Amino acid sequence: MKTNLLFLSEQLPYFRIVAKRSLPSRYLHLAEDLAQDAILKAIENLHKYDPEKGNFKNWLYRLTQNHCFDAIRKMDKMETMPINSNVIANPIEHRDLDRSDLRKIRKAMEFLSERDRMLITYRLIFELSGKEIAAQTGIPENQVNVYFKRAKERLRALCKAA
Repeated sequence: MKTNLLFLSEQLPYFRIVAKRSLPSRYLHLAEDLAQDAILKAIENLHKYDPEKGNFKNWLYRLTQNHCFDAIRKMDKMETMPINSNVIANPIEHRDLDRSDLRKIRKAMEFLSERDRMLITYRLIFELSGKEIAAQTGIPENQVNVYFKRAKERLRALCKAA
């Protein structure tokens, strides 16, 4: 066990190489951090290593690679920011959207039909459920959900075109 810890502590260059191979070019700047995180993860999970399933270096390789893939998934989720009430209602809190982005959203809203604007406002700003919107508008709940989805797609398309 002690020899494995010593071995791990000396393997930062190896972890760095594996991290760089596992990351797309847009995330290469994270390779150093992910390599260090992978070393910590390896130390924490050292008790899970089973020599009968493969050699130690292969286990480290898979652990590092999986750690990088998890980080990529998290980053990709963060990059696709959905349009929601926080973005429209609290623009100061969302530094990712600058004023021009907010202007695009507001301008795009002008090109939507009255029903689409109403559904987006009710759902995203007032955070009403489909049932509550149905009660307010008289539109059946399942149609409210379909209409909202279409309205959101139209808004996205208009924002991209702007």
